Amino acid sequence: MTLENSRLPAWRAVLYGALVVGAIDWLYATLFVVSKGRPWYRPWQGVATSLLGPDAMNGGSATVLFGTLLHFTVAACIVTTYMVASRWLPILRKKILLSGLAFGVVAFFVMNLVVVPLTRIGPQPFHWSAWTLGGLLVHALLLGPAAASFAGRGSRHA
Repeated sequence: MTLENSRLPAWRAVLYGALVVGAIDWLYATLFVVSKGRPWYRPWQGVATSLLGPDAMNGGSATVLFGTLLHFTVAACIVTTYMVASRWLPILRKKILLSGLAFGVVAFFVMNLVVVPLTRIGPQPFHWSAWTLGGLLVHALLLGPAAASFAGRGSRHA
């Protein structure tokens, strides 16, 4: 199946892309915290703190669900950003894998150095750890290319 034969309406490309990108990142974060002996739901309460503040860590299943919803919303924004950018920069449509790898790296740093500091979590010192290195690799090798692939399928350009 060629890319041209697998075109999707833009809204479907964003929806499917968000589900795939969000699921990959959800699995990474969940498995990482479980491997460290922490409860599987802690990252999702942590995401909820971005809007609700620190009390979200004690909010139970409601904040886990809210954090998960926010997480998939951000995934949709990542796919949408690539789709919009690809309409202005043809290279993003022509070199999907390479562009996706680069986009994943950019998305990782924008999330950590721009988006998170603007939330109620606030600025955090950036340091390299197993968590950040793993996150960078997941973004570069999986999330960016997946976002690029789905965004490319929803692009209005052939």
